[in-house]
Amino acid sequence: MLKTMLSALTDYVDLTHTEIAKLERQQTVFLMSVSPIEVHGYHLPVGTDVFIAEKLLERYANALLDKRPSLNLVKLPPLYVGSDALPSLGSLSVSAKALQRVLVDYGKGLAKQGFHYLFLADNHGGPRHQLAIEKASRVLWRRYKFYLIDPFNLDFRKMVQHDETLLQETGLRPGICGDDPDSHAGTNETSLMLVVCPDKVRSNYTEMDVSNPLDQKGITKLVFNTGRFFSEIGLKETGKDLCHLANTLSWVTSSPMKPYMGDPKMASAPNGEAMLNHRVEDAVELFEQALDGKRVKLRPILWSLRALRFVPE
Repeated sequence: MLKTMLSALTDYVDLTHTEIAKLERQQTVFLMSVSPIEVHGYHLPVGTDVFIAEKLLERYANALLDKRPSLNLVKLPPLYVGSDALPSLGSLSVSAKALQRVLVDYGKGLAKQGFHYLFLADNHGGPRHQLAIEKASRVLWRRYKFYLIDPFNLDFRKMVQHDETLLQETGLRPGICGDDPDSHAGTNETSLMLVVCPDKVRSNYTEMDVSNPLDQKGITKLVFNTGRFFSEIGLKETGKDLCHLANTLSWVTSSPMKPYMGDPKMASAPNGEAMLNHRVEDAVELFEQALDGKRVKLRPILWSLRALRFVPE
């Protein structure tokens, strides 16, 4: 009975104490989607990030079982929790410290049962959100040699910084690949939703005006120019990260702020499918490294300024 139940993705909450005790610790991988409840324009629901993450999680599971059919894959309930949700009516956000504590405690609970792996599916690019997750990952590794891996901390950087491999493999281009001009509920996220939950995409997406990046002013201009300076003196990663932060701040501090960035009417299901496929490939490569016993460390955007996760929401 147990062997049949665990031949595919099994819900953790459906298992009994006896069944959990029988799980082979080295062959069991836990998967969980993590993203906040967040406003996504006027055409996508506030659960968008978790809806996308849940579909990614299913694809992660299928790809892992294709490569390693002996694995037991166990799904934890989706965690509708995240930091840096868009500051707009409808969003629910938690502090980065709170998110980090939750993930560390989840990992600790699994590690104390003898398990080793928790792979996350995520679709939220908030900087403090990503910093908190990677910090939790490193804490869990240091304390328990437990793997907590969020592939989106890799893919979001690739999207923002126009990684050549990502653009080539997806056929996407700057401006519609989830970068700064397309950072939220624009072409990329609407395309993803047209694949994973087309019935939840409101029909008005085809009529919406493009929301363009704003000019840098005041503190955001200072941050942007500081980023350019760091790039010029050879600190390119920090420089790019600061420019991204400036672009984000110029949008979220604008008045009035549109609750999306990009051009939703350019969205298409083929674009969404291409992005999903690329992200699954990246994820499985990271998961394979963990299953082979290799250390996995990611550097999300603004990792060099990770103390920002202590800044209140």
